[in-house]
Amino acid sequence: MENKIDSDTVRTLLQKICSYDVFKKSPRYTHFLTYLVEQALVGNNLKEQTIGIELFERNYNEDKNDGIVRVYMYNLRKKLKSYYSKIGKNDAIIFTLEKGSYDLKFIANENINESKIELNKFTNTKKKTLLIITGLLLISIIASYYLFFNKTLYCWDAFMKTNTENTCILADQVVLNKDNGTSGNLKIIKEINSSSDFLEYGKKHAIDSLQLADYTFFTKSIPYSLIDLTKWFYSHNQDFNPLPESEFRYEETKRGNIIYIGQYKTMSVSKEIFLKNSKSFKANYNSFNFYKNGETKQYSASFKVGIRDEYAMVSYMPLDNDHKALYFVSNNDIGTMATIHNFTKLEFLKEFYKNLPSTDSYFNALFKVEGIGRTETSCTLVELEIIE
Repeated sequence: MENKIDSDTVRTLLQKICSYDVFKKSPRYTHFLTYLVEQALVGNNLKEQTIGIELFERNYNEDKNDGIVRVYMYNLRKKLKSYYSKIGKNDAIIFTLEKGSYDLKFIANENINESKIELNKFTNTKKKTLLIITGLLLISIIASYYLFFNKTLYCWDAFMKTNTENTCILADQVVLNKDNGTSGNLKIIKEINSSSDFLEYGKKHAIDSLQLADYTFFTKSIPYSLIDLTKWFYSHNQDFNPLPESEFRYEETKRGNIIYIGQYKTMSVSKEIFLKNSKSFKANYNSFNFYKNGETKQYSASFKVGIRDEYAMVSYMPLDNDHKALYFVSNNDIGTMATIHNFTKLEFLKEFYKNLPSTDSYFNALFKVEGIGRTETSCTLVELEIIE
């Protein structure tokens, strides 16, 4: 950090940045940026685990692929880039976050006046050349818009609108431990995946020796799916706020759109929303049921030598206040990863929507995912329900 940087000026500019639209509508990122600024002002060198523990109040371990800190850093860089490309381009001090680093730096913007002086040195010929190049660039940008950005994004259209708020609910598993905190005495109870679940369960069962641990855990489908989702949103100049299922409250649906990634069996509040409009599907702890013409089909995962079959549900449904919800649900990692990977590909979406009455249709779609690991998978539609 430069010695010439004045802390009062930095904090004044911080308030200006936090009043910018993309920060004002995202209090989590306002809090995150404020934390980084204060740490930088006192000269602390930050690491991923330090941020995870101090800011996210969890027993954060980067070796377990938690990934939340890296996602926040990635999105924060985008928000700062947006700010400095618009109202912050002439700020006296620039806040920077270099890739691979968790330390925010302050750089005096000494090149503002110099760039204006250099611009006045252009001859008339150079100015004309510059105008021609600018015109060609504008034509190229407009053409690119109509060739790419003007394409329909199908079920993602509502998520990519300007000034919308998107929350990505990440399936996590609540962990219990002995009240004496002894290491290794960890327990999972399938009926408990939130503090309210814990209280309700305690009314019916004797669990005086157990307490909620101060952390939860994610399976590997979460970080891998977040990579695909982050690339998809970034390519359309939009972002989302990650939130563990154990911290999810129904009020979030009033604020914006919802994306859910992960398992059905660890759902808590999300069970109130997922498939609530369905007349054909029912999700179970380890399977999906499909009802049609008085018959019931059950779809469960199967495991063979070197290969596995899994079933995953993609549900697109309306919420209150014209918000939308997209659920990517399975009970094994490959189902979630495969559906997220394919639904962030325009080619796949185009083919899938040939099965629907229109691009405005809401649906519940069940896919059979077959394969090994993360990348060698097929994703085939097996059952489809149109939500009227």
